[in-house]
Amino acid sequence: MNNADVKKQVRRFRSEFGIRDATIRSLEGAFEKQGFTIVDFNPISNDADTETVIKNLGLSGMVLHENAFLYTDSKYRLVFINEKLNEEERRIVLAHEEGHYYCGHAFTKNVIGHSVTEEQEANEFAHYLLRENFRSRVKKRAARHKKLLIIGGAVVGITVGGGVASKEYHDRQLYEGEYYVTMHGEKYHLENCVTIQGHETRRLTKEDVESGKYEPCSVCQPEK
Repeated sequence: MNNADVKKQVRRFRSEFGIRDATIRSLEGAFEKQGFTIVDFNPISNDADTETVIKNLGLSGMVLHENAFLYTDSKYRLVFINEKLNEEERRIVLAHEEGHYYCGHAFTKNVIGHSVTEEQEANEFAHYLLRENFRSRVKKRAARHKKLLIIGGAVVGITVGGGVASKEYHDRQLYEGEYYVTMHGEKYHLENCVTIQGHETRRLTKEDVESGKYEPCSVCQPEK
């Protein structure tokens, strides 16, 4: 599965489960809708029921060495997660394990996560799932600064030096971040990205964002 295919899977997943922001709650809810039970474990000591499940399924070694993993068979669908993880770590491993399942890895074995290729696909799935939608970020930023922009526009009309302020205001409306695109490319980059060195570039505009033509560069990863 190539990068484009993984992105398609993420879009399908978001659409199927109505997920805009991949929170712990929304990810756990998606797993539950897929028939999974989430099992929080401790690498050292667990309650009697959890310990029985781990031993009966032969997973004692897994809980010692893994922070999270999937187990599936004809009877069980389980997501094991180390209870010592903090909230952000839990969100990341939930997204990663969902990547394993949604990319079809669960149909080849009981315990998922030993194939290098499958791990890479799950990592990419989690990366695109957890990354906030670029347009959503634009909208949030616009809402956050709405009052400031209105005040700035009023100041432009009544103060000396309004020409300079007006240009700054216009630039804020025209451009979206310190991102750059080449004349014929379909990726946006950080200014010092190695892939655009020696090429003619221009700054990414809000019109570019709204067109949906551009995606983030996988080398410089401008949205991280």
